[in-house]
Amino acid sequence: MVDFQSSRSPRDGTADPALAETATLPLSTPARGSHWKQRSALIAAVVFFAAMTWPFLRCGADSEFIVCYLRAAKRMQSGQAIHRDEPVAYAYPPAMAMLAMPLARLPTFAALGVWYLVNIAAVTAVVVGSWRLVGGPPITRLAGHWLVVFWLAVALGFRFVSAPLENQQFDVVIAALLIFGCQKLARGCTLAGAVWLGAAAAMKCTPLLFAPYLVWRGRLKAACLLALVAVALNRLPDFVWPQNNGQSYLGDWCGTFLAKVGRTAPGVWDSDLVLNQSLAGLVNRFAQAGLPLSSDRLPRGDAVLAPETVAAMRWLTYGIALALVAATAWRFGRPGREWSRLEVGAESAAVVCLMLLLSPMSSKAHYVVLVLPCILFARWFVERRQAVGQAFQPDSQASLRRPLTALLAVLLVTGPLTSKGLTGKALGDLTLAWGFPTWFALALLAVTWLILPRTRAKSSPEVEPALVQTGKAA
Repeated sequence: MVDFQSSRSPRDGTADPALAETATLPLSTPARGSHWKQRSALIAAVVFFAAMTWPFLRCGADSEFIVCYLRAAKRMQSGQAIHRDEPVAYAYPPAMAMLAMPLARLPTFAALGVWYLVNIAAVTAVVVGSWRLVGGPPITRLAGHWLVVFWLAVALGFRFVSAPLENQQFDVVIAALLIFGCQKLARGCTLAGAVWLGAAAAMKCTPLLFAPYLVWRGRLKAACLLALVAVALNRLPDFVWPQNNGQSYLGDWCGTFLAKVGRTAPGVWDSDLVLNQSLAGLVNRFAQAGLPLSSDRLPRGDAVLAPETVAAMRWLTYGIALALVAATAWRFGRPGREWSRLEVGAESAAVVCLMLLLSPMSSKAHYVVLVLPCILFARWFVERRQAVGQAFQPDSQASLRRPLTALLAVLLVTGPLTSKGLTGKALGDLTLAWGFPTWFALALLAVTWLILPRTRAKSSPEVEPALVQTGKAA
């Protein structure tokens, strides 16, 4: 068997042939395993998508996709403004409205049916792509400790995979583009990865955080290409479907919605404040109500706050955000150095956590990108607890048992327990008001801080020959 990928990614954006091969370190995978156990991931996927069909289609013409995205696409086709202050506003960059156009002329249920098939493909891409980024074996042939890794990741991330399917939005498609871009980075195709990341950033600005990450890694051309793709996709509608009034769609979005970030208190967006699980939303709710003990007294985004309070909230929000970015950059290590394939997965997991935390608005549906850090934590947890595998730098098993167990407990409480199907509406609303998903993202970010130095130890020149030799001997 072969050790995990130790080859470096070239700096010129071309593919490294050594990265083309799958090189993972199995976790005590037996030679033979139960047929059904090995295919449990495939069975789980079939059951999951079948169960989510009705929640996805039940709203029909009143679904979020029809009312928000397809309405915006139809307006764009006729040259009308798409960014308006209205009850169900299209508050996103114009790229998503443009990409929804092929479905705008279909009957309602036909459009929803096709959109569900797109979401099925996107969820599959997110899960399989994230699995590969952390060095997993073929997901349709799981056995041994990899089964534990898979089902632990499912327990942690299930709620955040089902949320975007309940809302019928673009979040899973954005996550799929992002994960595909990260896979390209891991294979050494940095320019191709930048294109896919730029497409994700065109639909929701938070993937732009990968641009400074690429700069930190010495991939300046890729960072510029990412930003160029994001802007170009949002300028394209102005040339193909220009507005009748001569205005720019991108300019309308910046003036109508993006500018609100500077005019309002942190966390205020065109949605319920309780649903905003970004760092800004957490600070806003705590400033208004602390930890509410009743769902009847939840903080509101339209609450009138004193200017001094808003200023203090901004200082606190931006200060914490800067501290999180600085700590993450420190754990990334020296700027401009080369990276290993597993290290790209761990660093990408850190960036997606920061995307959610630093965004002006992050709902549970946006949290689908946390599939990657969930799988990363699950692998690390199993390896350290079971003392198997060598994907990460060896350390004292006894010294990590309690912290790992505590981290798992925090993640299980702040992740799955945000489901109102498990807790009921009243307690579910309170868990959102307390910011459980935000704490979930913060805990996973801390996990990446712990893991990153261990991935670097495996790619240093002085240990690589021994690792390769060990892998061949195994």
